Amino acid sequence: MLLAKKDKDEQIMLAEDQAWMESSSDSDQEINANMVFMAQIEKVLSDSEASSSSANEKINE
Repeated sequence: MLLAKKDKDEQIMLAEDQAWMESSSDSDQEINANMVFMAQIEKVLSDSEASSSSANEKINE
């Protein structure tokens, strides 16, 4: 399962394990789920932007 966590600079970090996610409260789990969702969206958007920019570079060549 992919997990997300914000670091001290408010950057979302992704992790494949559950080592740092020890909280069991419902609100923390909901926050973590929302952070994972947001991180996945950000990754899709950045991947999309990267493929768009490479497509634009090919068109410009």
